[in-house]
Amino acid sequence: MNVRIANPEDSNIIGNVHSMAWKSAYRGIFPDEYIDDDTASKRAEEFLDSIKDNRCTYFLLEEAGQAAGIVKIREEDNTLEIESIYILDEYRGKGLGRQFIDFIKTCRPQADIFLWVLEVNTNARRFYENNGFVMSGESRTIKRGADFVQLRYVS
Repeated sequence: MNVRIANPEDSNIIGNVHSMAWKSAYRGIFPDEYIDDDTASKRAEEFLDSIKDNRCTYFLLEEAGQAAGIVKIREEDNTLEIESIYILDEYRGKGLGRQFIDFIKTCRPQADIFLWVLEVNTNARRFYENNGFVMSGESRTIKRGADFVQLRYVS
């Protein structure tokens, strides 16, 4: 796997990968009409807006020269939030997510790393728990076509 920081020229790639992987990850969890409203162009626009904030970084995960996934992090002081990890279906289960988590922990060994996971997303929760994250006891409710509870995990 190759990990690189995405740049504005990658916006279409980021948009396509983010939208496809996000839809796949949340189909059957979020309402279909909410899922269907997502588009690659909206995700590309979100990427371009986000990287204007110097605390936000997107990484492009590549396998054999092909875009395989994206990760979005936000850093402030000594705290790093993993806001998104999305891997395309054909690359899931091959260790890319784990490799990225190892990569970010190595690059930012002093950072306090955390993320939010949907309570109902048992696959994601198991993935993060298997990669050294534990629940902090905090939760919040988000709206994604309905109300969903997220749990805060820390490393």
